Amino acid sequence: MTTTNTNAPTGAEGRSAGVSADATRDITKKALPALLAVYLLGELMVQAFKLVYQNIGASFGMHAGASLLATIPGIVLAVLSLLYDSLCDFISPKRMTIIGVVCLIVGSFIGFFGQVSFWVVLAARILQVIGSQVAGSVYLVLVVKYLRTHERSMYIGLFGAVYYLASVAGILAGGLVAMIPWHFLFLIPAFALFCLPALVRHIPDITAQEQHIDYVGMIVFAAVAMLISIYFDYPHWGWLAALGVLAVFFCCWVAFGKQPFLSRAFVRNGSFMATVVVIVFFDFFSDASIPIYRVIGNGVYHISLTTVSLYLALVYAVTAVVSSVIGKIVQRIGRWNTIFWSSVLMVVGFALSALFVRCGFWTLTAFACVYNIGIIGGYSPLYDCATAALPQEERGRGVGVAELTLNTSSAIGITVYASLMTKSALESHGLGIGLGAPATTASVTEAANRTSNMFWIMAAVALAALFLIVVLRRRLVDGGRVRPAHK
Repeated sequence: MTTTNTNAPTGAEGRSAGVSADATRDITKKALPALLAVYLLGELMVQAFKLVYQNIGASFGMHAGASLLATIPGIVLAVLSLLYDSLCDFISPKRMTIIGVVCLIVGSFIGFFGQVSFWVVLAARILQVIGSQVAGSVYLVLVVKYLRTHERSMYIGLFGAVYYLASVAGILAGGLVAMIPWHFLFLIPAFALFCLPALVRHIPDITAQEQHIDYVGMIVFAAVAMLISIYFDYPHWGWLAALGVLAVFFCCWVAFGKQPFLSRAFVRNGSFMATVVVIVFFDFFSDASIPIYRVIGNGVYHISLTTVSLYLALVYAVTAVVSSVIGKIVQRIGRWNTIFWSSVLMVVGFALSALFVRCGFWTLTAFACVYNIGIIGGYSPLYDCATAALPQEERGRGVGVAELTLNTSSAIGITVYASLMTKSALESHGLGIGLGAPATTASVTEAANRTSNMFWIMAAVALAALFLIVVLRRRLVDGGRVRPAHK
């Protein structure tokens, strides 16, 4: 099937008649704040429901199934992020965004008025995810396609900052459940209605000209993403077998298909693939960096989870501030240097946490800021390197593959983390320093040893990422040179 903009001039990327690249860039920049606001509202709900899904399940007598409110929308999110990013190469981002915001608003009111049924609430959360993820995907794709090189890192950094702000707001919103009925949370994303006029006015109505849409390839690739998410939420060999079959089918489709949506030139792009490999190691333990912090608060310092969440909100706030200025850092020292020093911060933060795990919770909070700044510091330049290695008309797919790589890597990392934290071998000896340690009991010592050793493992993976960054430096630097369109 072919999607065409009848008013578009000839070229790989169709545009409305008479609209220059500069005009497209200017109107895109006007749309980005509204897209960020919608994404913030949607991500806030994701973070809030991680805290309150058990409360909601209990209100329906669904204690066993309550986790579905967090896992099912998470699976939908993983699939849609890939699909939306890729579809932006073919379909008008304006139309996608309008439909998405409508879904978000409708889902909000369904959730608010449908609190009589657990399944209606779950359906409402899925609708909200379907709607809000459009804004995040369209934002990233518009940034990497239509903004200048020196602007991209700044706007991707702002995207990361909004994620952490949403995490802080989600923690605070989740805490409101103790004071107000939980269904009022659903009304928060309805404020996206006020963003709709700006989105309609400013998002470019651009479609690809005479481009074949490989629906089969997209559906299979989306199914692969879905099975990855399902397997790590509900481990079973059947999901793994289905994943293997689909992965083989997709590889054959790319190798022998007529016009696969990931072309053979795309998968042979050395600079892009080098960046993807770095992302695997760089983000491997990104999702584990917070659970281990909570384990330390509870197991070593006997701090309540509520208090730990307040410390965590501080970590998120500091990380958000740094992410908001990462673009200026990239402009000053360059993409590769930013990635390099971000990985150094990860190694240092994890290693110091391992050494001083019993030297005070404020000390651990400072080190948590260090390694989280490292994680978010590499996010913007890595995405920029990946997409800069591709021609403009393939950058939506590039964002999608990078996003899938990050989500898959972090999902594997959190599974490895959870498995290792149950091993008794980690409890017997630790390399942490006990200066200023609290009164020692057997349980405290075991928790300190376990978390200290886990931090050393996380530091080792971060060191492997640093090694790859140095070895693949030329590929990462070459990624900034614009490639010709792949036919």
